Formats: sequence, structure tokens, C-alpha cells
Amino acid sequence: MAEPLKDVYDRAFIQGLAGHLQQHHNAFDVAAFTQSVFDQHWTQRPLKARMQHISVCIANNWQLEYPQAVAILQAVAPQFSGFAAMLFPDYVEQFGQQHWQLSLKALGHFTRFSSSEFAVRPFIVTRPEAMMKQMLRWAKSKDTDQRRLASEGCRPRLPWAMALPMFKQDPSPIVPILEQLKNDPSLYVRRSVANNLNDIAKDNPDLYVKLCCD
Repeated sequence: MAEPLKDVYDRAFIQGLAGHLQQHHNAFDVAAFTQSVFDQHWTQRPLKARMQHISVCIANNWQLEYPQAVAILQAVAPQFSGFAAMLFPDYVEQFGQQHWQLSLKALGHFTRFSSSEFAVRPFIVTRPEAMMKQMLRWAKSKDTDQRRLASEGCRPRLPWAMALPMFKQDPSPIVPILEQLKNDPSLYVRRSVANNLNDIAKDNPDLYVKLCCD
């Protein structure tokens, strides 16, 4: 039987993460951090809750101002990959709303090692017009992962993620991104476009047909 995905955050991962953080911030207390992560509620937490809990434990341990903290996380992130590395954009999601430009730069960086598709969504909800302009800039990026983020992050029905009900009702702000990416050279990006179109089809079938036929 396969291990639950939430178990990617095991003791080895946490200790490895703590060691890298300490390399960039000597005052980071590895033992105290590890103890705070594996508290009495750890085993009951599902995947996303574990990710969020780890971010909070990092913030509580080093007690740095956000710009300092996110700079360290950007230095550490290349040592990690895959789903577990979504921890880094989660930190931005939880603590970065008041540092808009800095957070967007960090999300564009972190998405190269995992994906910032979940973390961009609170930013879309808070400032949809400004954020969709940023998503379009990412759609034009030379970086494949950033282009994929532009499409995947604004899916109306992204699984496991915060809902975007305004895009279920009116997905027109997404259209320029899909038009930009529909013939992308990367299959990885084009599959995300297909995922987004599939979401649109569930709530706006007429627009879906128009986009596919044009």
C-alpha cells in the first residue's frame, strides 16, 4: 500500500529543512523547531494542514521580518523539489499579503522547484485585476514553470485549492492567458491550458466551445 502523501513531511524532511534554514540563519533552533512541528496534533493533520503548520513553526522559530525570512527561503528552496517543496510558496501565502511585489517575485522563484499554484490564489482573490496582470506576465515568461503557473494558478476549479468563484461565474479574465499559452512549445504548459479549459467547460460551456473552435 502506498504511503499517504502527507507523509512526505516526515522527520527526515523536517530535520533536513531545519538544517538548511540554520545554515542561513544561525539563531534558528533546529531542536525547538522539530519539537514544535511534531506536536500532539501532528498525526491528525491532513496534508495541507501539515504544510501550513510547518510554515507557522518556521515563522515562530526565527521571528524575522518577512523580507528577511523570504530571502532565506529563496536561498534554501533549490535544495528541495516535488510536492513537499510547496511548503515554500505556502509561507508566502500565509505571511506575504502585505508585501505584494516581494511576494510575487518569491512565488515566481518558488514555482521552479514545485509549484506556486495554490499560493497565488489568495492574491487573486484580494486583488484580482492586479494579480491577473501578473499572471499574464508570467504567461509570457521564458521560464516554463512560470508559464505553467500562469494557467494552473487561475483555474476556476483547481483541486485541493481555494475556490475562485468569480472565475466560475465569469472566466473572461483568464482568456488572455489561455490565448497566450494555447500553442506553447511545452506539453507541460499545454496540459495546464487543457485543465483550465476543462474547468471552464463545467460552468461556461458556450465559452469553452468558442475558445476551442477559434
